[in-house]
Amino acid sequence: MLTRLVTRSDAEYLFKWRNDPHTIAMSLNSMAVTWNEHVSWLQHALNDKKKLLILCYLEDADPVGFVRFDVHRRYTEVSINLNPRCRGKGYAKKCLTAALERFKKEFQRSTLIKARIKIENDASKQLFTGAGFRYLTTQDNITFYSLDLTAC
Repeated sequence: MLTRLVTRSDAEYLFKWRNDPHTIAMSLNSMAVTWNEHVSWLQHALNDKKKLLILCYLEDADPVGFVRFDVHRRYTEVSINLNPRCRGKGYAKKCLTAALERFKKEFQRSTLIKARIKIENDASKQLFTGAGFRYLTTQDNITFYSLDLTAC
């Protein structure tokens, strides 16, 4: 799985993926976004030194997925969204693992990575567990997982 940093030219398909009905159902924010909201968010995120937006892709193919890292003082939160056409093909774990490697290179420091997942999102819980994340707790229908990069 190859990775690169997201650019402004990726806005259209990221917007389509974000507003996919399954993505909306599994997102913590289960509301569709408008084009203007999306473009504004993307521009802000691209300029934010505490965010890392990574696109996963296969050579000579459409992008497979998108991984976002939000760096906080004591931990980094990660989220993933796959191209709807790439779901169920075994790409999620490869994308997440490649993005975690990219994150380690870009930030060059060990950190605690956390994921927040809707309790009913079994696919994501399985993905993060399979990638080495450990279950922490459940609160308000959100499950929390973590991965200590110092142990990797």
